[in-house]
Amino acid sequence: MKKAFTLIELLVVIAIIAILAAILFPVFAQAKTAAKKTQALSNAKQIGTASHIYSSDYDDRFPSVYDGPNCGGDPICTMYPYTKNLQLWVGHRQNGRPQSLAVNSTTGAISYDRNDLGYNWGFEIRAAEGMVDEEKCVTGGPVQTCVMTAMGRRYNAGKSITQFANPADLFAFGNTYDTPRQTIGSIGWYFDDYPGGNKSSNIYFGGKITMVFADSHAKVVGWKGGVGGGALAGELIGSPVSFDQRAKGYCADPDAVINPFPRNGFPLGSFVCKDFVALPEATGVTWWNN
Repeated sequence: MKKAFTLIELLVVIAIIAILAAILFPVFAQAKTAAKKTQALSNAKQIGTASHIYSSDYDDRFPSVYDGPNCGGDPICTMYPYTKNLQLWVGHRQNGRPQSLAVNSTTGAISYDRNDLGYNWGFEIRAAEGMVDEEKCVTGGPVQTCVMTAMGRRYNAGKSITQFANPADLFAFGNTYDTPRQTIGSIGWYFDDYPGGNKSSNIYFGGKITMVFADSHAKVVGWKGGVGGGALAGELIGSPVSFDQRAKGYCADPDAVINPFPRNGFPLGSFVCKDFVALPEATGVTWWNN
């Protein structure tokens, strides 16, 4: 007589396999995420080093951003001779979409679909915080009427490292969902292409992102999202979990006076930078749950 498993024995085996799968699959997922985070940190560190080599060749100034062709607003392009590897900027976005970067061997122009790391143009981009100076017009005229022609263009000169009060705390590059001209701008820019709904825990690595600082070191930073109120009603807002880290991360000098010309309901005038980056709370932000 041939021996065979009984139905109960089969069910017990299936149950054990199911339990093991329930235990192991999350572990595998965590291991995969940890590996991606490690690779992202390695790439970020290389970008930080490249930015310092770049600045040493340009009177200690970091990349500028501006309207128009020839790399305008895109350190991926301006820094390409110093990185020589476009894959440093891609490969970790948590939305499953294809990513691509390419350089034209003849013109040197960069064409890209999506990448993962944005430049710190400021909390509200072009507003004179972060890695760039106050927005100006090449003609010397007012920014409000500056138009993109051969002789008229808005630009923000890259800051000198001597302008940084806390270079070890100031963000230079970081993971972002902004596209196509990637920034880590907080108000309305950061979440341009965010697939995670209204949960901070869906941001990159479980609510954490890789960040490159102005002194070139890289580390993981806790991140959160929210929705603005008042003058910023409906705007999606991205921020470090800690306000102190936000102020030091977005302000080259938190106590310096800035003169932004921002959009979307921001008040005009002069601000102490740390007060300017507190506007979401001042206007009634609602932060997402984890």
